[in-house]
Amino acid sequence: MNYRGFTISYICHFPSLIRNNTVLWNDLYDEKFTKRLKNQVKEQKEIQEAFNNYIQSHKKKPLVKIKHGKVVVNYDTILRFPVKTFDDYFDRSKTMIVMAGSKKNKKKSSSANTYNKMLYNIPTKILSNYEINTKKAVIQLQNQARAMFKSYKGHHLYKDEKFQILFLKKITEIVNCIEQSILFLDDVSVSCIVFSNTHSYISRILALAAAEKGIPTICMQHGIIGNEFGYIPKIAAINAVYGNFEVRWYKKMGVPKNSLAIIGHPRFDQAFMSPKITRSKFYKQLGLDKSKKTVMLVVRGNRDIAKWRILIRMISKKLKINILIKDFPSKNPHALTKEFPSVHSTQSYDLYDILPNVDLVISYPSTVALEAMLLNKPLFILDKKLPSYTGYYNSLDEVVQKDPEKLGKLAVRYFNDPNWGIYVQEKKRNFLRNAYPDFSMSGKRLKRLINSLTG
Repeated sequence: MNYRGFTISYICHFPSLIRNNTVLWNDLYDEKFTKRLKNQVKEQKEIQEAFNNYIQSHKKKPLVKIKHGKVVVNYDTILRFPVKTFDDYFDRSKTMIVMAGSKKNKKKSSSANTYNKMLYNIPTKILSNYEINTKKAVIQLQNQARAMFKSYKGHHLYKDEKFQILFLKKITEIVNCIEQSILFLDDVSVSCIVFSNTHSYISRILALAAAEKGIPTICMQHGIIGNEFGYIPKIAAINAVYGNFEVRWYKKMGVPKNSLAIIGHPRFDQAFMSPKITRSKFYKQLGLDKSKKTVMLVVRGNRDIAKWRILIRMISKKLKINILIKDFPSKNPHALTKEFPSVHSTQSYDLYDILPNVDLVISYPSTVALEAMLLNKPLFILDKKLPSYTGYYNSLDEVVQKDPEKLGKLAVRYFNDPNWGIYVQEKKRNFLRNAYPDFSMSGKRLKRLINSLTG
């Protein structure tokens, strides 16, 4: 299924189309599932190679250096560039933000001189504000999809009504976005586009439309590569990664090394700046006992709540300590704060206000764990078995444990055994040499990369 040279299947974020299909999602974890598939993937490289061939079909001209064009930042919720990054490294007269927008944006524009709003005090275009009429094209494609569903009535995916509803809706969104992206790139002289990711259909379309015009694109790494969802396929011309781990991983996945750049991430630059809040004020506002050390637990909702409960009991029994819970992505007090008097919520505090004021961090395998290490905090990982896990934190060895009781004992030992404390800190330093080898400002490194691509 194609629209204006864009193949629908290469643009959809596939996991989001099947996530509500519990039976099929669970089947993916069964090795026998592959027997139900017509095509077999023998090597992981094959997936990226298929996309490489597809992307090549959109490269209708080589990358060009447009010195006087705008550096465009595609804004979404996972971009996470601090305001200081824009202040220090982006010339506002040469920068533009583009974002998807929604039906609520009533102001329409197809004029190059009309901006829809300002974000970070930077001129901002809303894609959905471009005038388009795609009704006829959408109906044709949706009818094509319905015919396909009928001809594959017994298919394990196409027969699912939820999938059908989602896919038909996605056709409308994709067609509209293709038209709006083409209009935007015709409207604005663009020298480079920076994305937070290219797994959403919006950023994927923009990246492919840019490739057709020879416009270089950079995809930032929005979090640790815990599994391949969100990181494969690689679509942008350059992927800006954290460190050597990602370079090796992407090469294993069939990505050429010359299309990877170790940039880190501008949000991590905050780890190397002075704290904005004093420890005494922090303790006072959260109601912590200033005579005690503080451990922060990083959890994700109620996932593995029974394990976290065991861990809290173990630590509380052995140590007189404050325990904080940072729940991602919620800022509301976690349920465990009501169960244990020694457990407190981090409330609405920003991560970089919390981390300087705690003495130890225990996390699930998250990006926050990396950030804690960048702030030189001792770290332990409560691990879990995931079929798609990349092994990102495996080199930390004993610091990573699946058993919450064992992990609790090791965390307690950190405060009581200096030699064990030295081991934990040494493991952290060795890990960072591979995971985040360059502590210079990521914003500055990104600016250098942009300049090299735009001239």
